[in-house]
Amino acid sequence: MTLATAGRWGYALVAIAAWLGVVLTLVITAVDGYSREAVARPGMFGGAPFGWAGFGQRMIECLSYFTEWSNILVAIVATLIALRGSEIGSWGRALHLCALMMITVTAIVYHFLIRPTEVLSGWSVLTNPLQHVVVPLLMIVVALACGPRGGVSGGVVLKALVIPIAWIIYTLVRGAFVHQYPYDFVNVTVLGYQQVCVNIVAILCGALVFLGAIVGIDWIAGKALSPRS
Repeated sequence: MTLATAGRWGYALVAIAAWLGVVLTLVITAVDGYSREAVARPGMFGGAPFGWAGFGQRMIECLSYFTEWSNILVAIVATLIALRGSEIGSWGRALHLCALMMITVTAIVYHFLIRPTEVLSGWSVLTNPLQHVVVPLLMIVVALACGPRGGVSGGVVLKALVIPIAWIIYTLVRGAFVHQYPYDFVNVTVLGYQQVCVNIVAILCGALVFLGAIVGIDWIAGKALSPRS
């Protein structure tokens, strides 16, 4: 089995896990299957009517989480690579880099900022670890082991930042109207814009460091493989 073939099978596994997590989360959200918090926190998502009356609000809130954006992007990119291999073009390379960055940020933020105070119950015991631990781990391992390699330029890195920046803008603009936010660290109602901006800048700086590390690994791998080609 060649590396290209092994890589496509690896990304097929990532795609299956990511799509499973996304579909399960959306279906459970749609039918109001997740447990409700006993006490609603100020400025945070929640408060939708029970049953189908709250269907629209629940779905919008679900699709407003960075976790869902990152898992959906991973599912799309992994499916693309599983079907087409490394022939994905510059935008495909940028989306791959973006997906890898976003799902890694999802895992790190969840582990350090959300998990310590979170109590899982009901269906979230299944879907939370799947989307925050299993999919990130699979994506990182397959990307590091199988590539794709090369094709990373300044333009590609800038393209890779488009979706995370779009999520930040969407979250803050929507939050200004509905006064609700998906995470504590972007909860303007409690923290105020100054602290939220500090938090966002810190996370973006971490994302840039991560992108730099990926570019470095890509360059080293390219150098190591070039004598064999």
